[in-house]
Amino acid sequence: MRLSHLLASLSASLSFAALLPRQTTTPSTEFVGYLISTFSDPTPAVQWHLSTSNSPSAFTFLNNGSPILTSNVGTGGVRGVFLTSDGRREKWVLIATDLDINAEGFSWDEVTRRGSRGLVVWESEGLTGWGEGRLVTVETPTAGMAWAPSAVWDDDTSQFFIFWSSRHYAESDTEHTGTAMLDRIRYATTTDFISFSAPQDYLALEDTPLIDQEFQYLGQPDHWARFLKNETVNQVYQETMTQGLFSTEWTRVEGYVRPESPREGTAVFKDNVEEGLYHMLLDDYTEYVPFETRDILGGEWTESEYDGFPSGLKHGSVTPLTQEEYDAVWEKYGN
Repeated sequence: MRLSHLLASLSASLSFAALLPRQTTTPSTEFVGYLISTFSDPTPAVQWHLSTSNSPSAFTFLNNGSPILTSNVGTGGVRGVFLTSDGRREKWVLIATDLDINAEGFSWDEVTRRGSRGLVVWESEGLTGWGEGRLVTVETPTAGMAWAPSAVWDDDTSQFFIFWSSRHYAESDTEHTGTAMLDRIRYATTTDFISFSAPQDYLALEDTPLIDQEFQYLGQPDHWARFLKNETVNQVYQETMTQGLFSTEWTRVEGYVRPESPREGTAVFKDNVEEGLYHMLLDDYTEYVPFETRDILGGEWTESEYDGFPSGLKHGSVTPLTQEEYDAVWEKYGN
């Protein structure tokens, strides 16, 4: 599948060095657990769930079941929570969609036409001691919203690439009352989450509205999988690439991940213990359902047989933790 509106200079010059911020090239045995950053529909704030062992099947709801962070900017609510870090895992950043579906007079039509064009950002030096949240505008006035952010750290340029979903209107339609263009994936770069480059299209298809992009690094430089939600059929599909995130050709895995029912909000992560095993969380519009595969290139995902996986979790991200990180999170937020 061909990328639309891609800058040729980026395609030629960028070299991503095996870095999704929540994945590293260090041996998997260095990771001792998983941290889920998420929210729930009744409580649109940052919630953390820490695995009770080095298994993705059972988790403890941290902070006595209360959010670790609540937004006091923008709409006052967050969704699509994503935890990221630099290559040294020293600077940690939480980014999230600025959206509260529980707000008085809420309307999906309104928030896609005249919703927030910013992302909510928190920063920390070590997964604890988070600063005040701030709202950073990443989109242009033609956008109706900025949703489902994710981030990729690039060692070569020492900056983050931030991706999100957006819907745009004609420049002449300043009130966004007309027909919108199809939803697309956008991106910008930043070194400090304060100043951002001008937003660009990353993936804009002529016939398919797209949201909820998720990347997964596949263990070799420039080898990736990505997952996208087709908003026409409300299904998630998978693509793979061996030439880097900004190459122009991705290989589509046939069909959809779960064609029998609607899904969105993909979170994918590599198993800390078993080589070749990957996990996926898919939001069924009520909560996350876990899946797994031992053939990620083939895209054959089966539902995981977990007894203790927490209920009510929504679109978020999963971060593998070192022992030092795990201990710090538990000491600060453990029950």
